[in-house]
Amino acid sequence: MHKRIDFDVPLTLADPRLSTDILYSKMRGRMFGILVCEDAAGNEVILRAFSSRHNGVWNVAGWVPPLVDEHAFVAEVELGNLDIHPLTDLIASLPKESKEWYSKLAERRLVSHGILAKLNALYTFHNFKGESRSLEEAFQLKKGIPVGTGDCCAPKLLDYAAKNRLKPLSIAEFFWGKETASGHRAEGSFYASCEEKCQPILGFMLCGVNKLLH
Repeated sequence: MHKRIDFDVPLTLADPRLSTDILYSKMRGRMFGILVCEDAAGNEVILRAFSSRHNGVWNVAGWVPPLVDEHAFVAEVELGNLDIHPLTDLIASLPKESKEWYSKLAERRLVSHGILAKLNALYTFHNFKGESRSLEEAFQLKKGIPVGTGDCCAPKLLDYAAKNRLKPLSIAEFFWGKETASGHRAEGSFYASCEEKCQPILGFMLCGVNKLLH
């Protein structure tokens, strides 16, 4: 067994960060996905994705890329930390439950929401009608957008297929590694796309797919 996700490269060129050992650590396992597609010539194309990042790595050869530019994302996080960290340190120095303590908590919450909005704005989603939308436009629920929306396997796979004019035929998402702390994800089990992050955006992402399947 390869025990790494960069199994397309020779062992001598393998990136140690891409070992599957991390999936059995305190970080636990993650979701993986496979999308079987057909190109314009009728050839089968198999796409694969992993949720979020693997041991901090965003892009891995042979796997579909994330929906966001990693350098822009990291830069935005670093800028946000310049505002968040001083507030966090100040809050820790204040008398707990004092008026100023509550005031700074509220201020940090506002700053955090602003940072999250900027991060969400970096995501662009595509569908099979050739349309694109921002995360805020694609998310079909009025409640707040959960952190990590767009980082799961299904959105990555479908976005890549849509942008590359591939017809999706079947999809499967499964969990691999140490089970989650809650026990809701177990190694080797298949799961539907999550309700909180994926389902509110899949409606837009799947627009136009029916015409491809007929």
